[in-house]
Amino acid sequence: MSQDQPSVCDAPETQDACGQPRHGGALSVDSTRLRFEDLFHIEEIQRIQDAFAAASGVASLITDPQGRPLTRPSNFTTLCAKVIRGTPKGLANCIRSDVCLGQGTPGGPMVRRCLSGGLLDGGTAIHVGERHIANWLVGQVLDEEADLEAMAAYAREIGADEAAFRAALAEVPRMPLARFGKICQALHHFANHLSALAVANFDQARRIDELRQAQASIKARDRSLSEIIEFLPDPAFAVDRDGRVTFWNKALERLTGIAAADMLGKGDFAYGAAFYGQPTPLLLDYARGAVSTPDPRYHVADIAQGEIIAEVTLTAMPGGERHVWAKAVALYDEFGQVNGAIEAIRDVTDRERREAALRQSEAMFRGIVETAHEGVWVYDVNYDTTFVNKRMADMLGYTPQELLGRNLTEFLPPESQHRAARQQQRRREGLSDVFEQCIERRDGTMLWVLISASPLQDEHGKFAGSLGMFSDLSAVKAVEAELRAHQQRLEDEVEERTRELREQAMELAEANIRLSELDRLKSAFLSTVSHELRTPLTSILGFAKLLGREFGEHFSPLAGDNPALAARAKRIAHNLGVVYGEAERLTRLINDVLDLNRIESGNMQWRDQCIDPVAVLGQAVQTIEGLLAQRPEIRFRFLADDSSQPLFMDPDQLVQVIANLLQNAVKFTEHGEVVLEIRAEAEGVLMTVRDQGVGIPADQLESIFDRFHQVGRGDTIVSPTIKGTGLGLAICRQIVRHYGGRIWAESRLGEGSAFHVRLPMAQQCLETVCDPAL
Repeated sequence: MSQDQPSVCDAPETQDACGQPRHGGALSVDSTRLRFEDLFHIEEIQRIQDAFAAASGVASLITDPQGRPLTRPSNFTTLCAKVIRGTPKGLANCIRSDVCLGQGTPGGPMVRRCLSGGLLDGGTAIHVGERHIANWLVGQVLDEEADLEAMAAYAREIGADEAAFRAALAEVPRMPLARFGKICQALHHFANHLSALAVANFDQARRIDELRQAQASIKARDRSLSEIIEFLPDPAFAVDRDGRVTFWNKALERLTGIAAADMLGKGDFAYGAAFYGQPTPLLLDYARGAVSTPDPRYHVADIAQGEIIAEVTLTAMPGGERHVWAKAVALYDEFGQVNGAIEAIRDVTDRERREAALRQSEAMFRGIVETAHEGVWVYDVNYDTTFVNKRMADMLGYTPQELLGRNLTEFLPPESQHRAARQQQRRREGLSDVFEQCIERRDGTMLWVLISASPLQDEHGKFAGSLGMFSDLSAVKAVEAELRAHQQRLEDEVEERTRELREQAMELAEANIRLSELDRLKSAFLSTVSHELRTPLTSILGFAKLLGREFGEHFSPLAGDNPALAARAKRIAHNLGVVYGEAERLTRLINDVLDLNRIESGNMQWRDQCIDPVAVLGQAVQTIEGLLAQRPEIRFRFLADDSSQPLFMDPDQLVQVIANLLQNAVKFTEHGEVVLEIRAEAEGVLMTVRDQGVGIPADQLESIFDRFHQVGRGDTIVSPTIKGTGLGLAICRQIVRHYGGRIWAESRLGEGSAFHVRLPMAQQCLETVCDPAL
């Protein structure tokens, strides 16, 4: 083993100059520039080398692959250190022997006799991946079977002093070859361990460098992220893995009125006080997993693991409540662990107000349009249909969907096309008109309508289409035609008979007869029309009820958790209820008209009999039990005088009178009591219905019994939420008058009303014992 300058032992890639193959472990990085002294602390290695040499009793040295010493010699003998290496040839042979020893073998150390003296030497290589970075050499021991004379002859070969050579050789430690092999094997294990340490040290150095670069990159990224968040137009803030505020941008300062300096570092949900006045978990706390569910105040639009979008009303804003849209997402580190969260907020208060106003306006418009008695027809700039209500579609014999996209001119007769073009031009000029027009139904018949046409404009004031309100003039036209015919006949007859008063008187008598006939025709017309209306109304009631039930059972559940679909389903169900209610109201109106017409025309069938009025009033009470069940705020009492006299009349007519009064009393009473009382009088029976409702003005106590009159404006009820036909009390008065009785009302505004019905007792029933009417 040499401690001086090495010789060059050049070798190919797969085999060295000494005939040994190269070897080394795989490494994932480029180590071509690494040196042994770059990876190890030489003094630490020196102490390990000295300890190994002392423990094993052999000399030891670590060199680079070219044989240059990297450590100081340990336990070197005088023979090798001074005698052999004291000659040039001996030194060269030692260096060559050291280089070859350092090549080692793949399965273990190299063990051989020294090429410069014959002592036992061993060595192994230290690698980093494929790179050979050092040799660990041991030896300078004498094999017990060595030929000492042959070794002494080596002194003469290299030109050394033979006596000194023999003296130094006598001091060389002796050791069996087997033991020296074990020492070399231990050396090989140490070398392999150093190779592994070299790889680990190199990877650690590389990782430290990469970590430093990554930290610098993260700091730069954090600075960029901070600048981006700071100048975002939307309010935004972020928290770390412990829920402490790390960012709070200027937009959020403006929204909350809280400076970033007062919020940075705050945790334990303290930042929630900026939005709700007290510490509260926010969306980002759900995103980062700090809470299992978002606050119920949030209307969640989208939710997933580590991400949530919702809308909410913030209650602690400096300028008052604000409605905001917010999105929060979790932030992750390089290991996929949650490292915090960020939340961005957008103030949508103005948008929400506009949308709410638009929804309210649209709902109001839809309600008005769909319940209007007139047809509504909307066209675009080309007069193609964009909307029709059901009434308009029914007038033409189509469904609303079938009319969409069709042009108005398709429904006009040829002779009206030129006039229609002029009307369209007037709409484009911003002018409105009211005119009559004949349009064609689906079945080919013509329908006269009164059209109120107006232009529509967009937000820029430009012409966007037209709106038409269509009123059916069929009945009016028919009456006008009949009146014209009658008028013409009357004029002709008057003209023919003007010369003689008698003939004129006769003509007037005939005219009076014809007028009576017209009244009869009017009654017949009302009866026929009312009966004809009942058939479609029955279908409307049936289908509206069926649609409402099927929609509620099969379609409403499909809305699920979608707020928009649920709201639309609720609105559709409400509209179906309106259709059903209005159809019922129209049915009642038709029935009332028929009853009133039959009474006035004398065609009413009166099934008079002796009745117990108390029992019949009990039946009337049963008609309002369902209404009272819906109005728990109203108390009802029935006070009956057992001494009430029997009446001779149609029991159904008495039920109709009292039930009508009771229904009105419940309908006009918001809170309080409704009382039905019957007591006997000297000449008959007095029935009274009292309520604690809104009351009736004194100037209307008589007019309320007129046909189509309702309290308030003569033909409109005092409360727009309470609907009626205006015929109920008129029918009651006709029935009571038929039986020689009287009906009247007493009332004070705000204190309630009392309706009295006095009917005369029936002499023919005084001796008759009556069972209650069925």
